[in-house]
Amino acid sequence: MTWHWKEVLPVDPFSVRLADFISDIDLHLLTLLYQPLIGAKATGLYRSLLSQLPTGMFVSDRHTHQHLSLMLGQDMAELLEARKKLEAIDLLRTYQRKDEQERFFVYELQPPMKPHVFFNDDVLSVFLFNRLGKKGYRAIRERFLLERIDYAAFEEVTHSFSDVFTSLTHSEMQPKLMNEDVEAFNGHQTEVIGRDKAGLTFKGFDFELMKQSLSSFVVPDEFLTSDMIELINKLAFVYQVEPLTMANLIERAAMGESLQANDLRETIQTWYKLESSSQAPALGLRSQSVGQRTVVKEPTTEEERVTLFYEETAPITLLEMRQDGASVAPADVKIIEELIVDYMLNPGVVNVMIDSVLFRNDMKLSRPFMLKIAGHWKRKKIKTVPEAMRLVKEDKQKQTEAMAKKTNTSRRNSRQDKLPKWLVQEQSEKANQASSNELEEPEDVQAAKQEIASLMEERKRRRAQKGEG
Repeated sequence: MTWHWKEVLPVDPFSVRLADFISDIDLHLLTLLYQPLIGAKATGLYRSLLSQLPTGMFVSDRHTHQHLSLMLGQDMAELLEARKKLEAIDLLRTYQRKDEQERFFVYELQPPMKPHVFFNDDVLSVFLFNRLGKKGYRAIRERFLLERIDYAAFEEVTHSFSDVFTSLTHSEMQPKLMNEDVEAFNGHQTEVIGRDKAGLTFKGFDFELMKQSLSSFVVPDEFLTSDMIELINKLAFVYQVEPLTMANLIERAAMGESLQANDLRETIQTWYKLESSSQAPALGLRSQSVGQRTVVKEPTTEEERVTLFYEETAPITLLEMRQDGASVAPADVKIIEELIVDYMLNPGVVNVMIDSVLFRNDMKLSRPFMLKIAGHWKRKKIKTVPEAMRLVKEDKQKQTEAMAKKTNTSRRNSRQDKLPKWLVQEQSEKANQASSNELEEPEDVQAAKQEIASLMEERKRRRAQKGEG
């Protein structure tokens, strides 16, 4: 586990740069298209970094991360988590320079994708569809649609370059002198604002294994262009396709003398619907967010080790471990998604619930039961793994006490039921009668009466003896 102070400290300085122009429209796109995927905190960090730039400038002054933390009202762990989201979705590139005195960061802000690029992206468009639903996705997309015009009835009267401009004479063409002047003015390396976006990056897919499994007769090497390789990586990530399966799907999609992107998309989407679910894949965090983790040092006790395991493990991974690596059923995936998205439970808390339900319910997940627990935990404001574990222990203790009380009551009733009813009634009457007598004449009173009676008998006997004498 990587602790946030190993990656960034409040005293570490940073500066902000722009990779390209960022307009008000770009910020509008950030809110509409990106915020549903990365959340308000990451979006707020992007805007705060942008605000560090003076008006009309493309490089900011140096600031410390403490300054950024105070601006956003977030601790360093939350800042680091938000930063990583921006980096993952290609809105931010981070560069670090270390020396003996300090650790200096450069944050290079990337402009959001243009709408037509975003909605044609095989990763972001699918996850936005899942997050907003069909109706919400359509509503957002329609805001960027432009009605087509049938230009057949029009005549184009646009002027050409040569209609407006003329060729320069030899004396006016001085590019070399201009370049020399620029270099003399700047005195250091420069670059023009604006560059091509590299796009999202993905790791973990074994492309070489997939390529070895492809038939060179069906899919020649020239089919696998750089754009096609990028598309394959995206589709493999979104639809969780293994390399061998991907090779088979590519061969299915290859038609004749080419491999078309749309054909590959449709083939993989059809396979996903048949194998997994008719619902679009969802975008999920891999494990408990950094800001909600509670173990901030190497665990020393068993409870800390269990807590760390729950915080670092994704819920689906936990389920796979509990079923010996087998794939998780779509219905179970849906339950996890409801707990995280609809009930807004942290992944680590969901892990505690999963294990609790599995071990109490003969390793079965019950959706109604888990949703009932989720509602209870939300009302109790359970946000961290230790809080969830503590609540599970308290519930278990209450159940144990209730069972013990029930068992004792059952034992008392069972001893009474072993005797015939008439005998139970007779013993009860005798006990009541004895108790009544004891209440009327206590033992000391009865003893005194017996002693008095004995004395009276002795007195009568002596008088009788005197009368005889």
